[in-house]
Amino acid sequence: MKNFGLNPRRAAGLAATALLLTACAPGRDTPTPTAAVDLSYYLAVGDSYTAGLSAGGLTRASQEFSFPNLLARQLRNAAPGAAFTQPLLDAGAGTGYLVLAGFGPADVPLTRRVAGPAVRRLVLNPAACSGPDTVRLLARSPAASALPQNLGLPGLLLGQIEAAGLGNEANAAPGAAFNPYFERLLPAADSRTYLQAVTTAAAPATFFTFFAGLDDVMAYVRSGGECGSATSALTTRLLTNADKLLAVLSKNGTRPGVIAQLPELASLPLLSQGLLLQARLQAGFGDTARLYIEDPIFFGQSRPISGGDYVLATAVPRLGRPTPVLVNGATVLLPYGRNPRNPVRDADVLDETEEYNRIKGVVTDYNEALNALAVTYRLSVLNPTADKQGRTLKLNDALFGPVANSIAVGGVVYTAEPVRGNFYSLDYYSLTPRGNALLANAFISTLNRAYRANIPAVDVNSLPTAAQ
Repeated sequence: MKNFGLNPRRAAGLAATALLLTACAPGRDTPTPTAAVDLSYYLAVGDSYTAGLSAGGLTRASQEFSFPNLLARQLRNAAPGAAFTQPLLDAGAGTGYLVLAGFGPADVPLTRRVAGPAVRRLVLNPAACSGPDTVRLLARSPAASALPQNLGLPGLLLGQIEAAGLGNEANAAPGAAFNPYFERLLPAADSRTYLQAVTTAAAPATFFTFFAGLDDVMAYVRSGGECGSATSALTTRLLTNADKLLAVLSKNGTRPGVIAQLPELASLPLLSQGLLLQARLQAGFGDTARLYIEDPIFFGQSRPISGGDYVLATAVPRLGRPTPVLVNGATVLLPYGRNPRNPVRDADVLDETEEYNRIKGVVTDYNEALNALAVTYRLSVLNPTADKQGRTLKLNDALFGPVANSIAVGGVVYTAEPVRGNFYSLDYYSLTPRGNALLANAFISTLNRAYRANIPAVDVNSLPTAAQ
């Protein structure tokens, strides 16, 4: 595929954000790309976003549109001939993905899942927290004997980076610490830890990106607080293990790189679009209609929803649908969420007092800890409007927050609305190819400011709006 170059107009009123997302204005001579650091060997470490997950699945196409791969293409402008290897799936292989199946009431997107192809083994976990789950063991990467430069793993938990056998098929059992995407990268029966793999892969690296920790908190968010945790112990695990990875990646402060904070959870459409869609639906129900949720304090009771409660966007299509409920010993059909006897179940909502504020606190504390680590490893904090030396990317300031309020790039509007917004994919969480390009451009802009480089940005609008 060709390299891309971006020359968008700045969005009015968003000058600071535009600085992170745009390159030169049209009609101006583009300077020869250079950098004050060696960009010849780039290593990417992270979880689902780094791997290229999109629309609820990983495919070869989504891997090729991952933000590290798009970033690597642009780095070649200053480091001609530099390679960037990924554990690419075979064409047609993967985990399956979501496609648009139409729109429901209040313009709610409806999806259907395209099943993934046959795999060499399935591991069923009937007791998974969020319901029966299946682990798919995919074909091993052809280059399993040599670690790739993109070490992004869907489902990577920072708390598991020192778990022996995380990528060993012998651990592929219900409830065990096992990641099938890590297993793809390793030779058979290899029990090295993810931290050990990063240590090996980092040896020849000259530059790195680190964006990890979001998968640790998304299990809690996506399950409405029923899976995972939102305690100080989680914050400690995130900090401790991010520190271990960054010590290796930065070579104790001597190797350049960009580390990214986590975005604010409320900016993700899983929550923000849930609020919007539930408001639309409630307006359609009538002025006197209310939505009810399970009361998190008084078990078995319900209460009217408040403005700080988040019905997950994935549950919004079911609001108002008649569902069977046992009332006084008889089964009756009541509209889901619209009747206090059939409230939105706890797994479909993050209530403000008991769940959202807790997980928000974990993210805030982790981001502050990343700031401290940035200082430790000589990566000071980036303030997009003032600090020109920073190398820690504040993703919410730079990208996710502005997108939630809508931005324009080259005349194309980007918002948090899946499908129409161009940025987020159909799972209300992961990014489209264009979203990944904007994320790559945020990293590029940070790199340019911190390391006196002039790497050109990706031509965002030339990319498709879906990876599959």
